Amino acid sequence: MDVQVVEPRADILVESTRSMGYTFESALADIVDNSIGNGANHIDIRFSSISPRYIAILDDGCGMTLDELLIAMRYGSKNVNEVRSQSDLGRFGLGLKTASLSQCRRLTVISKKNNIISAASWDLDFIIENQDWSLKIYDYNEVYCLYNKSIPNIIEKLNNYTTGTIVIWEVFDKMLEGTDDKEQLFDEKVSCARSHLELIYHNFLDKSSKNPVEIKFNSRTLIAKDPFLTHHPGTQPLAEELIDLDGNNVRVKPYILPYLNKLTQEDIDLLGTLDDLRNRQGIYVYRNNRLIIWGTWFRLDNKNELNKLARIRVDIPNSLDHIWEIDIKKSTASLPNSIKQNLKGIVKRAIGSSERVYTHQGNKLINDENDHVWELRKTKEETYFEINKELLIYKSFIETLSKEQNKQFNTLIKLIELTVPYKAAYTLLAKNEETFDRDLLDKAKQIWGELLENPNIDRESLYRTLKQIDFFAKYSDKLELE
Repeated sequence: MDVQVVEPRADILVESTRSMGYTFESALADIVDNSIGNGANHIDIRFSSISPRYIAILDDGCGMTLDELLIAMRYGSKNVNEVRSQSDLGRFGLGLKTASLSQCRRLTVISKKNNIISAASWDLDFIIENQDWSLKIYDYNEVYCLYNKSIPNIIEKLNNYTTGTIVIWEVFDKMLEGTDDKEQLFDEKVSCARSHLELIYHNFLDKSSKNPVEIKFNSRTLIAKDPFLTHHPGTQPLAEELIDLDGNNVRVKPYILPYLNKLTQEDIDLLGTLDDLRNRQGIYVYRNNRLIIWGTWFRLDNKNELNKLARIRVDIPNSLDHIWEIDIKKSTASLPNSIKQNLKGIVKRAIGSSERVYTHQGNKLINDENDHVWELRKTKEETYFEINKELLIYKSFIETLSKEQNKQFNTLIKLIELTVPYKAAYTLLAKNEETFDRDLLDKAKQIWGELLENPNIDRESLYRTLKQIDFFAKYSDKLELE
């Protein structure tokens, strides 16, 4: 048997790997993964939307010698079966190349180690011209002349680091396709990427974390967007559970977010938008503290309004990548059957807690100290609302009616109870939850005053009972016996 090494055509293979489905933000995150995985504490992302456009990612990580840089620029530079450090956020050794060249046609990497700066560049047009794996290698003077002015003082800043690396993207084609206003589209993609990185690296951006990382976009420091609002006093953290998987611990911790009217505008900004509050409910999978996938129930339940306060954090080590089937872009994962049953019970409990927040509209329990105008009833067949007929104001009014009036009034009440517009309310809530959280103080004062004029009830007794009704209890400090 003969064996012959058949090398793939460089131009065709490189062009084909550009269509792996990277978005701009996921491609940029792949480069940041490398920086964090190599021990960077400061990551400076610089960009210009004006031609000649560029993205430059400078870090103070461990840096590379020329030999190490050549290995890093090779396609498939990692052995996927080797045991990796716990901080390693990569997997295949393809991300630097495939992520970068999915967005641009020229990738340059400049790295400093042992007081020596090395540089190399993949240029797709140069590869096509030479029809082979032609990697450009630069010495210090060449790279200084090429970039220190075009990307102001970036080589000087690398010089000030003991070790570090710069990744530069140039000649953008795919990411700017289909638009006449390339500058605007470039700025929009950068803005979207900034928000994306604030979410997926929130554990690293949190200054109170064990090993915080500072990331800047053109000198603007990114702010951690914690999807669980763990520092909010209204967030309910539930008990953490451990699931053993092939001798590794998978950590699972559910959180129940506060009800909307408990959130400030700053809280909502951290969560994204009001639409994100619903769309991002579900399971959040982290790999080495880096958010991989979020806003899905993995078919363990469905997204709906009552579930939207439930978010479950799942932490996995990088040693379990093969079980979760994490893809090269680190943007998708599959739920292993081996832990699906364990996770199902946790999801059910978390969703139950989320539903209770909505069912009780912020009250601690349905049988709390307040009297409710509407009462939730549940039988084996159905769940429904009824008007509370034990309220003093209801009883006193009934006593003023004749037998025939009482009959007619009860019929009217039954009609109201049977026609509660559940579906319409659900639709309104889905579109704009603030509709149900508006301030009704003026109307409360008006109704309060009119009810206190009831001549059939002692005013002091009526005052005490009105203060117990949930509608008025919210404004109790502003409603007095006049």
